[in-house]
Amino acid sequence: MAKSLKCKIKKLKIHRDERGWLVEMVKENEIKTRIKQVYVATIEPGKIRGNHYHLKRREWFFIAKGEVKIFLEDIKTKKRKVLKVSSKTPKLITIFPKIAHAVKNTGKETAILVSAQDTVYDPKNPDTFQYSICK
Repeated sequence: MAKSLKCKIKKLKIHRDERGWLVEMVKENEIKTRIKQVYVATIEPGKIRGNHYHLKRREWFFIAKGEVKIFLEDIKTKKRKVLKVSSKTPKLITIFPKIAHAVKNTGKETAILVSAQDTVYDPKNPDTFQYSICK
């Protein structure tokens, strides 16, 4: 983990059999906090989700299908990192507060993003601040 760009990347193991595959995405004993919300989003080829940061929310991203680039930038130090992530080699990406992030589908099929958060989204106080990191 880079000191000035707080993110964590964990390789995940795929368990396969004749039914398909299973990946254990998040375990409370490993993240040391409670998950309060989970969502699933699709990203069409060439499209971007995110381009924002949070002051309080921690998120865990898992690409369940497709190929993406995850763009990260520390809003204070401006240190940047770009991660290539694919469902073929699953990873859990932990994104900490004050790290701007965007996910761009670089593949040819619809990508599926699973995200867990340590806060519940509140539309009256969304804790989401626009920050263009990827075009």
